[in-house]
Amino acid sequence: MFSTLMTIVRGRSERARAQLESTHAVLILEQKIREAEQGHNTAKRSLATMIMRERNEARALTSLNTRITDLEARAMAALDAEMDALAQEAAGALADLESERDTRNRAVDKTRMSAQRLRLMIEKCQRRLIELRQGLHTARSMDAERISATALRGDIAGAAALVEGEAVLKRVLESADVVEELDILDQLNAELDGDDLVDRLAASGLGAPVRTRGEDVLSRLRSQQQDK
Repeated sequence: MFSTLMTIVRGRSERARAQLESTHAVLILEQKIREAEQGHNTAKRSLATMIMRERNEARALTSLNTRITDLEARAMAALDAEMDALAQEAAGALADLESERDTRNRAVDKTRMSAQRLRLMIEKCQRRLIELRQGLHTARSMDAERISATALRGDIAGAAALVEGEAVLKRVLESADVVEELDILDQLNAELDGDDLVDRLAASGLGAPVRTRGEDVLSRLRSQQQDK
């Protein structure tokens, strides 16, 4: 039971972490790029220091080889002059210089190899940084699109409300006219009761009029006017 609960807690924690990373992906990427750039710049400074040390060692080695060449010539001259003591002393100095040259050669080779490895690492990191920066541009575009989509939800909701309102208005406008319905109902009732037939017969001059017409009133008024 406890193990199951811990698994659920870890699962929810991982889900929350992933959601947090997704929400703040641009911010996290920007910070990671800054950290990577700091390390990248430190590595480049280290490479510059190595290259400088290699060049200094190379210059020192060149100077040492010049001294060895000069001392060898002088030792040979001492031997030619049968100055064995000086020749022996020169030989001892040459041995020390040659030993120093070997040491410096190894140091130069080691520095050069280290610099080459560091350069390859820097170049690889440079490519990865470029890809990461390009990914950041993509992430920014996606984040802007997400924000726009979120803001657009309100507009979509407003548009949906307009559509629904128009549908309601259409139903209202297309609904039956109540007054017209009442007129039709009165007409039907009249037809069913026979009143409509009487009205039509009276309108045709058959029988006494059912109701006073405007024409009849006008005729009566004219007749009254003539009698005066």
